[in-house]
Amino acid sequence: MTTAKPAAHRIRREDVVLWLLACTPVLAWIAAQQLSFLATRSLCGNGRRWILFLVTGSAFAASAAAGAASWTKWKRFSHGIATYRRFMALGGLLLAAICAVSILALMIPAAIHRPCD
Repeated sequence: MTTAKPAAHRIRREDVVLWLLACTPVLAWIAAQQLSFLATRSLCGNGRRWILFLVTGSAFAASAAAGAASWTKWKRFSHGIATYRRFMALGGLLLAAICAVSILALMIPAAIHRPCD
């Protein structure tokens, strides 16, 4: 009898998902920072400062979702020895945590310093 091997396209798909989970928090942080910086002047002109919180809140949600998915992947890969997939999932989780804290730090100036005042 032969043992069944996983399909090659399934292995590549799993790797792509892990890379996306690792890149999503970083891209969300960069997008939140750039959009907040570029939109501040125009938002202050029309008095819609709440959009800054919407931008950073959605970036935080994307980072948290990627972190939760990375955590799920990491727990799923825990049955075997340390593999590169387990390392990628843990790296995605750590990146999500760092970027989530950085995104929350972007909310501080908008809330305290009030860039429109």
